Amino acid sequence: MTPIRCATLSSRTTSKCNTLQNSSFRGGKARRELVIQMAATKEKKNADLVRLTDLLNAQETMVVAAVNYKGLSVKNMIKFRRELPDGATLMIAKNTLMRKASENTKFSTISECSKGMNAWLFVDENVAPTFKKFRSLAKDWKKEGAEIDFTGAVLDEKFLSPSELKPLESLPTKMDLIQKIAVGLKQVPTKVARGTKQIPSRIGYGVRAIANSESDLISE
Repeated sequence: MTPIRCATLSSRTTSKCNTLQNSSFRGGKARRELVIQMAATKEKKNADLVRLTDLLNAQETMVVAAVNYKGLSVKNMIKFRRELPDGATLMIAKNTLMRKASENTKFSTISECSKGMNAWLFVDENVAPTFKKFRSLAKDWKKEGAEIDFTGAVLDEKFLSPSELKPLESLPTKMDLIQKIAVGLKQVPTKVARGTKQIPSRIGYGVRAIANSESDLISE
């Protein structure tokens, strides 16, 4: 197409011509910016998917929980991240990405929580400190008018509803169990450590028993 030569037109027509050219330029710039934005968004999604997959498949990940953070301020979200105990990771990612990442993993049932505004919490054996910290922060947020709570969690391939999560605040760590067993058998922890290698993967088996007061794992 032959470009318009504004200089050969009348002054009035020239003004319209310049407007048309400027509009075309802005349109082209907008399209370029949109392409760049879409590429950046795709790159972010891919990075999030890789990160989610790594966390879900990490050997140390024992619990994956979903937190509905609707109403939580950016300031409080930052505080939430910073005050989590060691071994806990909070990540905000789209529900569709979590569903995709969790497929064919032991945490696949976390997809039951993939609705609404979710932040995903990945926790190692330090489950109790993490859940206690969340409850403490949630009380403060409630005073500010924000009702923030878990929408569910997965432990040892079992989905736990929000009403079943309370016992996790008292769930012992691997070392706690080793020490309890050692005391019970009057043996030093190192002698029984070999027999507790499966504790992280099987500890969820007793969660429902703890909830029903049928286990002494959390007794003093």
